[in-house]
Amino acid sequence: MTWKENASRPADKSLHCHMKKSLFRKEITSVKTLVVKVGSRILTTQDHQKRVSNLVDDMILLHKAGVRLILVSSGAIAHGMKVLGLEKRPSTIPLQQACAAIGQNRLMQVYQDYFSQHKIPIGQVLLTWDDLRSKKRYFNLRNTMFQLLECGAIPIINENDSVGVEEIQFGNNDILGAQVALLVQADVFVNLTDVGGLYDRNPHADKSAVHIPVVSQMSSSVHKMAGDLKNELSVGGMATKLKAAEIVTRAGMFSLIGDGFDQRLTDVLTNDKCATLFIPSDHRMSSRQRWIAFTGQSSGVIFVDEGAGKAIVEKGKSLLPAGIIEIKGNFKAGDKVEIRTRDGKLIAGGLANYSAEEVKSIKGCRSSEIAARLGRKSFDEVIHRDNLAVL
Repeated sequence: MTWKENASRPADKSLHCHMKKSLFRKEITSVKTLVVKVGSRILTTQDHQKRVSNLVDDMILLHKAGVRLILVSSGAIAHGMKVLGLEKRPSTIPLQQACAAIGQNRLMQVYQDYFSQHKIPIGQVLLTWDDLRSKKRYFNLRNTMFQLLECGAIPIINENDSVGVEEIQFGNNDILGAQVALLVQADVFVNLTDVGGLYDRNPHADKSAVHIPVVSQMSSSVHKMAGDLKNELSVGGMATKLKAAEIVTRAGMFSLIGDGFDQRLTDVLTNDKCATLFIPSDHRMSSRQRWIAFTGQSSGVIFVDEGAGKAIVEKGKSLLPAGIIEIKGNFKAGDKVEIRTRDGKLIAGGLANYSAEEVKSIKGCRSSEIAARLGRKSFDEVIHRDNLAVL
């Protein structure tokens, strides 16, 4: 029997459907693909073997219910720290890289030991920002991920810390997890941490803090609730987890932040007392829009007047040269640029049809005047609506 044949059983769709309904909160009505991010403290501190065993058991349960699973796992640097006898996370990139190189194979061996007991194959994928910012590499990576899932495997993803330098680092796996959820167009992104989700105050510092089971819309007041408590192993705090939740919900996906330290993954998925559920926006972006909005590296900024801003945000129109008031950066045709209002508010991202110098020459003019100013006219629009993602 092949890995895929073993991983695909049982094939009873009605059983799968019943199992799925019982494994998620009532607000989550349909799940085909689930991305789970787990932090270093869950994987490396006291009793971590039991937590890893429980995590794998719960993922296998979901796998048997027909859910496609991707695990974004921290822990390589923490495992390397143990080998080198370090108590605090290194502050220098070279020592972080050394810890990651030593710890990554140990981390994967832990998962291999547990998943092999269930005869489920796993695949290691190590990423940097460059793998996602390049359109070609982004879509090649997407195809690889889908092929792994088609084979019945569970991809295990981590940042490539052993080669990462500051300009290509994600900074923490919360953002990496959100980017992976965008990449595979997941239905739910689960961020497992050591608290039961979002509270109105930091629960580690204030025992009277009130748990918030559901956030229907992200806002500045929600972000202000984040008490950024970190420890010797972790990089991100609640603020980065909220940022990650905002990214995926704006793209049309559910997000959960929950307690993976004292609770199980299945508890986080079903029990509103040990997790916070973030409701997605009504608009579900295409893969191209997701890359433009959240992943591609911006090469410049185009500032627009009020009329152009309203046409883009409220009417879904293209950006015409008449509405442009200022340009920053040295972008080329085809590069991603930010679109901001006169006062600097970011409203959209898009792929430019003209270079920065060309846009400077045609800003404020009508489309019919482009040829006279440039000596040619390739497009009526500076950014076509098909290449725009409203933020």
